[in-house]
Amino acid sequence: MKKAPRKKPPETSLERYDWTKARRGHHASRFPRTAHAIVIDPELYERFGSADAINAALSLLLELQTSLDRLPKRRRKGPKAA
Repeated sequence: MKKAPRKKPPETSLERYDWTKARRGHHASRFPRTAHAIVIDPELYERFGSADAINAALSLLLELQTSLDRLPKRRRKGPKAA
């Protein structure tokens, strides 16, 4: 009797790869320790167009926050006690 042919796993499945010779962190030395990968929503990337534009906008927000923190805080008047 012939053996039934094995079904190939789908393209998106990780089962189709041979993980016996895999090494963890093999390419990690190429990146500086301070580098971080950040996932940006596609809608945001379309809106800004590049990573430099996103970084510039975030820097501007941080500058705005620090300048607002320096302003004196206003006292709110509460309701008058009867």
